[in-house]
Amino acid sequence: MEPPHPARTAAEAALGHPVAHVLPAGEGVPLVAASVAGEPPRARIAWVRDDGAVAARVACPPGRPSRWRPVVATVVGVSVPGLEDRVLVARVAPGVAAVRPVLAGEGPAPVAPVGDQGLALARLPAEVAVMAVEALDASGEPVGRLDRPGLSELLSDGTSVSGRLGATHGMGAGIGGGRWAPGLAEAAFEAGYDPWLPAWVPAGLERGRPRVEPDISYPAAPPAVIVTWTDPAGARVLLRQAPAPLASPDTGAGAPARWTWRGSWACCAVAGW
Repeated sequence: MEPPHPARTAAEAALGHPVAHVLPAGEGVPLVAASVAGEPPRARIAWVRDDGAVAARVACPPGRPSRWRPVVATVVGVSVPGLEDRVLVARVAPGVAAVRPVLAGEGPAPVAPVGDQGLALARLPAEVAVMAVEALDASGEPVGRLDRPGLSELLSDGTSVSGRLGATHGMGAGIGGGRWAPGLAEAAFEAGYDPWLPAWVPAGLERGRPRVEPDISYPAAPPAVIVTWTDPAGARVLLRQAPAPLASPDTGAGAPARWTWRGSWACCAVAGW
């Protein structure tokens, strides 16, 4: 638990809700206050001026970090009259003590310590691309890395928010680069864990070759294993497995699904019934 920041009470009074972490005011930029809300949880931040006025508020895309995917992050910019600022907003898994943004064409960026509710904030230079965010343990050693495809980028003008969402981790195969394995034994060897198969699939469906897909946002995480069952009429069952909770909420199957099951280990859908 970090000690209360002197400006936190004022920020909470201005916002009307508890503040978990703050980024102190800088030259020409006010304090940034952060909190976590919702399910799945999302970070939300606000720029609070010295007089208590709230210059801008932004809610980041929801996401849930885990052991294998230890950080979710968003680059949030604000451009309102009298204020131009850009901040990295990260949430981390237990055991992560700090984050470090990796900037394009720049030297090592300052380390941002983690505050309450697993939040970390770092002020960024304008117009410099963030290539990755490293999660660091208490000794300063990297324990995971979020690459640029998984990083969301948002810009607020005080009334609306625009930008792009990072790559999500939904149920559809073919999200990123991968390869077809000859069989389940080879897929298990490459992934480092044994795929779980359903005890039942609709009659007449034939199992295809498994596919092993690395996570494009978390290169150090174990890959997913995808197994499909199909029949000539077009019915299809798709099973996508990962050994830890996904860092982003499921987005649903690529095609309309009649039935869906979600869990920490697997996602599957049936289409064409």
